[in-house]
Amino acid sequence: MGRTISRRTVPNGGHGPQVPPATGMKQNNVSKQPIQLPVELWWKVIDFAVDNFSYDENGRAQLRELARVSRAWCTRCRLRAEERLDIIERNKTEVHQLIKRLDEHPERYSVIKRVHFVNHKINNFGSFAVRMAGKLVHVERLYCGNHGMWPWCEWDPGQLHAHGFLHVRVAFESVTTLHLFGISFPSAAVFGRLLSALPRLASLTCEYVLFKKRGIVRATGPCLLRTVDLNSSPGVIDFLVTTGAGTSLRYVTVCGPVEAWSSLVVTAAPSLSSLHISPTDYSPGKYDGTGLLPNLTLAQNLRILSIDLFPAFDPRQLVATLPRASLPSLDEIGITALQSDDSIKVDDSDNDSYTQIDRVLSGRRFPTLRKVTLHLRCRVAPGKAMDVTSEVSWRIHLSSKLPLLHASGRLL
Repeated sequence: MGRTISRRTVPNGGHGPQVPPATGMKQNNVSKQPIQLPVELWWKVIDFAVDNFSYDENGRAQLRELARVSRAWCTRCRLRAEERLDIIERNKTEVHQLIKRLDEHPERYSVIKRVHFVNHKINNFGSFAVRMAGKLVHVERLYCGNHGMWPWCEWDPGQLHAHGFLHVRVAFESVTTLHLFGISFPSAAVFGRLLSALPRLASLTCEYVLFKKRGIVRATGPCLLRTVDLNSSPGVIDFLVTTGAGTSLRYVTVCGPVEAWSSLVVTAAPSLSSLHISPTDYSPGKYDGTGLLPNLTLAQNLRILSIDLFPAFDPRQLVATLPRASLPSLDEIGITALQSDDSIKVDDSDNDSYTQIDRVLSGRRFPTLRKVTLHLRCRVAPGKAMDVTSEVSWRIHLSSKLPLLHASGRLL
């Protein structure tokens, strides 16, 4: 958002500004050794990169590239590579060859913590689950789906073994995190059987997950699910609401039309600790009377509320995002305005909206509120970067428009 230009001294013949030494003695004492960062810091860099690989990439191949940077990187990359098993677009023969290689070194099974299965057919996943029974005892994360949104990975029970879900349970009983992307289930009931096959499941991410037939599904037992991240998966939302699985959620992230996820937020409200929403159907004036958020009266334990707004910054959007209910535990509110225009200008005319925002967020409705952040995130072509509102201008603008929050020190 802001622009920082740094200058540093470089040796003669470099491309940076030259700074003459104060004395010849001090110049001779300057160490010519490069600055060595702690190995642990580089490990954190590697861990961050690994955790942000795309779900459909061959992570082991990516790590082999990172390992070439230095000997220190090689050790960490090798460790992280051993922790994952990538089955990316492999046919049945290739899957069996992979399992055969693993069986030749059975000690590898005990260090695998995440499995990535990417294919437009589910039959290979069934074969893999059968062969993995009782071997992946430390797997924590399971990623399953197809490249992109099309074609969908069809979860066809007919392509699986007759006892397919039993094999999934035996193979992935230790899984706590499930990430599904680009999958079409025949019904909500089949989706429910998959969740039931993972008894320790606590975190669920669904991107573009569809049900051909929704229907009413009954809960099959106690649910440990605490975290969900849902994008364009309305059927999953209905499932969580109708089965009651959404009543124990603590961390909810949703992206889609307001009407699609409002029922889930209301269902989870009593247990909610963190809520992150990205409405995709906002238009000026649409939620002026009712507000963008559903009724959060029961969300008495909600501590963190964050909202993404796009495609254009509008103070009326900010007003629409203000919770109507009193939230005694709310500690942080973060609102990010996503911009993609070439020329971005801050509206200085809508003072009424800013006054309302300042008054509500500084009032008694949120007695424990200590942090309010308003981010402006811009995505523009490099040649248009100078047209973007600078970080300094953005802060000055907000400070002048929200004087009460600024004076209290809560506006960050």
